[in-house]
Amino acid sequence: MRDQGRLVEWFDDKGYGFIQPDDANKQRVFLHIKDFARPGPRPIVGCALEYGVLLDGQGRFRAQQVTYLKASQTAKRPKPKSKPVTPQKHSVMQLACIAYFIVLAILVMLGLLSGLVLLFISLMNAASYWFYAQDKEAAQLGGRRVPEQTLHILAFLGGWPAAWLAQQKLRHKTQKQPFKKVYFCTIALNLLLILWLISPLNSLPI
Repeated sequence: MRDQGRLVEWFDDKGYGFIQPDDANKQRVFLHIKDFARPGPRPIVGCALEYGVLLDGQGRFRAQQVTYLKASQTAKRPKPKSKPVTPQKHSVMQLACIAYFIVLAILVMLGLLSGLVLLFISLMNAASYWFYAQDKEAAQLGGRRVPEQTLHILAFLGGWPAAWLAQQKLRHKTQKQPFKKVYFCTIALNLLLILWLISPLNSLPI
């Protein structure tokens, strides 16, 4: 089955880019210059393309047998019946991330949680975003990927807000299953860890 879309990002010096399907609910598709069905002009951002889609060994959607489309060949984009649900989910997660750090700060000010814990969680967030960025780059260039276990451990240790931010900003691992399910489990486990740290059951000096 072939699909249509437009080139939204192109790195001419490296010979690859990304196609956004006409169906906005579909994920971007990776395109390499060698994936064109026949030689032609160098692609430019905004050009209309028709292509087949396969899932490559790195778990990304990749275009194949790509051809250029004339204006008369492009399918009319269906008008969305309603706004996508995704932004609403994001706003809920945004509030959750903000509330998470506010609650941590309050616990520190009340003396229920050590400031070192807040510092540690901040470092985990910085590391989490950096590892997501490295994994995104590796996925695009065919390099060595960051193990998903590493990303989940960072999320469990408090880096889940930055992990969510990286998923949205970098458009990385936003739809992959069961990664998303495990990610939300790490959030729950992290919250349970925080509750344990401030409970009388915690015998550690933190």
